[in-house]
Amino acid sequence: MHLTGTQIRERFVSYFRDKKGHLHLPSASLIPDNPTLLLTSAGMVPFVPIFLGQAPPTDPPRVVTVQKVTRAGGKDSDIENIGRTARHHSFFEMLGNFSFGDYFKKEVIPWAWEFVTGELGLEPERLSVTIFGGDNTNPADEEAFELWSKKVGVPLERIFRLGRKDNFWGPPGPTGPCGPCTEIYYDRGQEYGCNSDQDKCGIGKCECDRYLEIWNLVFMELFKDADGNFSPLANKNVDTGAGLERISTILQEKGNTFETDLLFPVLEELAVLAGAEYKSELGRRPDPAASNSDKINLYLKIVTDHARCVTMLVSDGVRTSNIGRGYVLRFIIRRAARFGRLLGLTEPFIYKLVPKVVELYQQPYPELAGQEEVIASVVRDEEDRFAKTIDRGIGLLESLLSEEEKQISGSAAFNLYATFGFPIELTAEIALERGKTVDMAGFAEAKKEHETVSSVNKFNVIITGEEAFGRLLRDYGTTKFTGYATTEDEGKIIAVVKQGKEVERIEEGEEAELVLDSTPFYAESGGQIGDCGLLSGAESTLSVVDTKKHEGLHVHKVKALSGIVEPGQKLKAVVDKERRQSTVLHHSTAHLFHAAVRELLGKHVAQAGSQVGPDAMRFDFSFERQLNDKEIASVENLMNEWVRLNLPVTTVEMPLEEAKRTGAVAMFGEKYGEIVRVVKMGDFSLEFCGGTHVSSTGEIGPIKIISEGSISSGVRRIEALAGPKAWRFIAQHLNILSTAANRLKVNPSDLLAQIDRLQDQIKQRDKQAQQLEEQIALSFAPELLAGAEKHGDLRVIAAKVSNVSADGLKLLAEHIRSKGDDLVVAVGTNLGPDKVSIVAAVSDQLVKRGINAGNLVKQAATICGGGGGGRPQLAQAGGKDPSKLDQALTAVKDLIKQEVNARA
Repeated sequence: MHLTGTQIRERFVSYFRDKKGHLHLPSASLIPDNPTLLLTSAGMVPFVPIFLGQAPPTDPPRVVTVQKVTRAGGKDSDIENIGRTARHHSFFEMLGNFSFGDYFKKEVIPWAWEFVTGELGLEPERLSVTIFGGDNTNPADEEAFELWSKKVGVPLERIFRLGRKDNFWGPPGPTGPCGPCTEIYYDRGQEYGCNSDQDKCGIGKCECDRYLEIWNLVFMELFKDADGNFSPLANKNVDTGAGLERISTILQEKGNTFETDLLFPVLEELAVLAGAEYKSELGRRPDPAASNSDKINLYLKIVTDHARCVTMLVSDGVRTSNIGRGYVLRFIIRRAARFGRLLGLTEPFIYKLVPKVVELYQQPYPELAGQEEVIASVVRDEEDRFAKTIDRGIGLLESLLSEEEKQISGSAAFNLYATFGFPIELTAEIALERGKTVDMAGFAEAKKEHETVSSVNKFNVIITGEEAFGRLLRDYGTTKFTGYATTEDEGKIIAVVKQGKEVERIEEGEEAELVLDSTPFYAESGGQIGDCGLLSGAESTLSVVDTKKHEGLHVHKVKALSGIVEPGQKLKAVVDKERRQSTVLHHSTAHLFHAAVRELLGKHVAQAGSQVGPDAMRFDFSFERQLNDKEIASVENLMNEWVRLNLPVTTVEMPLEEAKRTGAVAMFGEKYGEIVRVVKMGDFSLEFCGGTHVSSTGEIGPIKIISEGSISSGVRRIEALAGPKAWRFIAQHLNILSTAANRLKVNPSDLLAQIDRLQDQIKQRDKQAQQLEEQIALSFAPELLAGAEKHGDLRVIAAKVSNVSADGLKLLAEHIRSKGDDLVVAVGTNLGPDKVSIVAAVSDQLVKRGINAGNLVKQAATICGGGGGGRPQLAQAGGKDPSKLDQALTAVKDLIKQEVNARA
């Protein structure tokens, strides 16, 4: 039975939705809600909270999806196998049906068989299954064996018992739900098997492409506790995963997944760009090491895969960077660019494949529609960046690989990474192709050293003394922070640190870092800057100029104002309330802004950084273009509407796992402890956040966006003011508006129209002034022509004129030049006390004889302390010394005389 990729998707969804009563949900984003995950790497990722019992099941408790999945980063990466096998990809589609405490083995095993043999029409005699064979920890899955052998009727010789590595899932952490799994394999034929030894070719024996796993059923029926004991789960779950690309390969009778209708149109387009030919791999095992055509095939397949993956990642909001998922995107683009070069594509080309990918996938994934230009732009920008350094980087890498050493040093690999933009994975892969390795530990050390050096002076206030703070943390534990409830409290000095070392005391005028056992001072984190204020006691008074965080310690940067400061002293800690309150308003505004841009611009918008303080709110977010005035106004209006509604703001501390199930937005890359704070504003914003906030949105007051701009490719930055700061800004600008209107003698509402009228008048007057300047300049022409000096067969004019602009001077010279074939002109004027303009012009016939206006004006300008040049016919220069202008013009005449005499 031949089915297209689209038909397989539709049959799968229809079977489980219409025949088995499943709820059909759309694919989740490749950017998971779970802050601990880099990317969505399995079809079950969106349902992890349900599987873990942290969220209620869906209604009904059975779901069917076609999920976008990527395995291009981290331990799940299949990157090195892409193109080399018939089945691996960096992005693929996972067909999945899930049961949350509903049906289990006796229902889903027969369903799986019914679907693959009935709906897909696969031959039962070519299908085999695997089950968990048991080990010393868990028994074999005899229930699955009985169902396959007796209820489904699979012959015993085609039921394989495999170990924990192949057929037991989880738990996802040290504890949690887990259980055996069972898989369905399809025999593609001996021609796809192991070439060397057919006896070693088989399920559970090898990794060749003959036996293709097409279906996996995970039975979450056990719970593993902290002691390693397993107990039955009250609610048993099912997680099904079936690879669309693999099933398409079989049903469309193709040599590999790249030859299916899911990818081949992209590969064909790439082949045209590269001027390469793809050789079908149907019925054979390719060997890139022995065949040049197979090597070309390999390169085409890798780039095709990567083009699809980057298109999907960018469409879901991922942008290139040097950390997290942004680094994964950058690596894939640069890896594709490297293999493109092996195909002869030296100019950016990956972005040209984006339209074809969008065309193929916008029907099942409508979020792609309308994003084609944005995606192509992001990819092209990264290609352009890498293109600037790739050739030199490859040259350096080749020189390293040509050396006798079997390992590239970590420092050399880091140089490739930092100087030429080579991802370390790419360097390691190219080295492996040549039989060499990379010192990864040395690379990590060099990178760490670089980051340490690069961070010096990153902040005005630098927290030093890592070793000292580490000891304090071990000996005393974390600082107790009381600043959520109060801005005044008492604390005892645990340590005084100066220049990285603990000291016994500091005196008036000295600066140091203080650590207290308890403090209301907020330490900079999560984008919120640290508090300032006063510390005072019986023996001393200190000014707190900043508060930083070292792990769980709040470190106060202080200056002693009076007395002697020693460990053990008790101090009253008073935060600058006005400064804190202004910071609070701006931090809560950041949450409003984040919610507003996601509401109005799309859920793919993601926070890329922020800084909130007493003076303003700065928020960075992923977006591909500049926001227009209407969009900025809409965002601002929505924030102010939420303020006007005076909605409640609540903050709850809860275990991290519990917080995840709430759906709160988290920043990937942020460190979260076992207990986290979740801030909820109305019903529009729910975020992980450790900062300080208002208790209701009405406290924020007016919000005014004051700027919007780009800080890097695909990342925008907005700045806004809130509360009194916004009022002052608005009042200041209203005053400016009123003053301007008064000066122009119009109502403020008529100001723009009046400005337009004045600008039109100014343009008209400028035009008239220019015409007058031209007339004045040209009025000198008759007199200058009449006074031309004869040198041989040339007429030479070298004169100073007054009250002429630089443009007028140029017009005058050009006009005189046109009055004959024998004219050389040099005119100059004083434009101010230290500014001179000189123009030289030469008739076309004299240019042919070698007289060059550029050379003449350059000589003259040099005398006046300037420089310039231009075309042989007309050139202009400037100078700084008006007193030398006559001398400069005389020098032009002398040069012409020399030229005439030389030709005489």
